[in-house]
This record gives sequence, C-alpha cells and structure tokens, in this order.
Amino acid sequence: MNYWRMSLRVGNQGYEMWRDCHERGIAAIGYYTADGEPVVEDCSKLTEDEYDEIWRRKNIKNKSGQGSLKKIAYQMKKGDIIYVKQGPYIVGKGVVTREYRYDPNILKGTEEEWEHYVKVDWKDSFSKFRLDLGADQTTVLKLEGERLRKILEMEHQTIEKIQAIEAKEGERYKSEATFRTRNRTLIEMKKANSDYRCEVCGMNFKEVYGDIGEKYIIAHHVNPIGSRKNASKTTLDGIALVCANCHDMLHRTDPPMSISELRSRIKHQTEG
Repeated sequence: MNYWRMSLRVGNQGYEMWRDCHERGIAAIGYYTADGEPVVEDCSKLTEDEYDEIWRRKNIKNKSGQGSLKKIAYQMKKGDIIYVKQGPYIVGKGVVTREYRYDPNILKGTEEEWEHYVKVDWKDSFSKFRLDLGADQTTVLKLEGERLRKILEMEHQTIEKIQAIEAKEGERYKSEATFRTRNRTLIEMKKANSDYRCEVCGMNFKEVYGDIGEKYIIAHHVNPIGSRKNASKTTLDGIALVCANCHDMLHRTDPPMSISELRSRIKHQTEG
C-alpha cells in the first residue's frame, strides 16, 4: 500500500475540484495542449514508454504534470491511500477502490472536465488539518519518509483532539442532564412548601382564575441558567416563585433585576 497527496485544483490559483471529485467518488487529473486537446488519451492503451514518447513528441514542457499523470495511470493501486491538499490544509482522505480509468464525461458539466481518474472511497468522517509538506507545485506526490511520518502524525493528533472534545462535551451533557433533573426536583420541593403566591406582587393564580390557576406558579432562577458557563449547584434560596408578569419584568434587564428591586419598583409606582 502506498500513500499519496493530491491537489485537485485547476492551475496554481484556480478552481478547487475537490467537491466535484468527492461527489463522484473519484480522484481526477487532466493535462492539455495549447489547442485544448488532451496531451494523452486512454493511458491504459499505452505503455509507459509510449506515454513518455507522446509528451516528448508534443513538446509539452511540464515535467511535474507528466509525472503526476503517470502516477495516476501506472502507479496507484487498489488499497492505496490518497490525502487531498487544499491550500495549506489536508481536507480529505480516501482509499483507492478501482485503479486507473479514462472517461471524457466523468466530470462533464464541472469547471474542468478532467478525464483521467481512479475510483476512491472518500472518508466522510475525516477532519481537515493544517500541514505543509512542501512540493506545492506537484499535483500528485508520493508520500514517503519524513513527509509520510508528518501527515500520519498530524492526522493522529487531530483525531485525538476531536475525541478529547467529544469526551468533554459528553461529560458536559451528562452533567447538565443531571443538573436539570435535580433542578426539577428542587423546583417541585420549592412549590410544595409555598402558598403559590408571587414573591414580588403577591398574586395567587387560583384567586384570580379559579380552579385552573390552582398550584400554578413560575420558578425564577436568581442566577439564570443561560448565563452559567457550566452546570452549577442551585439551592432552594436560588429559586423564587413569581407570576408570569413579574417573571417577564425581572428579565427586562440583563442581568435580571433582583426580587427586591422589582418589588420596590412596584411599590414606588403604586405609591407615586
């Protein structure tokens, strides 16, 4: 099994063909004469010597391109690994599932209708990472030695970072779920030991609405859940029972005003 790094870009600063190739499950390439004709057509019908002779005969002075297409046509094998380069990033990884094919229509309708390709199983779970391996002008680069070590090491480090983040998020979710479960229990305890009267204005829903208002009241967190960076402990004193109107008014400021402050506002308004 060999490892390769490919750039799926049109020219040095052109359109990135990565998405088009990814959608079709291929890694493609193409080189053309000044007239827009392929330098070579189906390489499977040519020996490597015949391939090189065509490039010489057409006087195409592009050694990098000649070598890159040769790697696709004659060297890439089923089971090889391809990493995709996009600028300073490695953005994709896939396994070659079918060796060299030639089809002028494989990328028809895209920015560049490259016709030389291999079939690839692109890994959707791959996470991109930044890595400079040099040889930026080489479209198809065989990864060996230090370059191979670097890319495998960086991929491993990226996987470890993602797993650490996922584990942390999992712990946070579990912690928050536990917090919310305990919080509901705490709220019910608070309500059970109350007269269901608003701690700000004194309103009782049953007195105003009858039976449908029985045992109805809103739990207000003195320290709002939304402003907490982490799940934290809530005590009975950290919950106030209020009516809907007072709850809305408490949250008219950021951070919410205190129970005593809103109570003072109501008193000042009614006495004024």
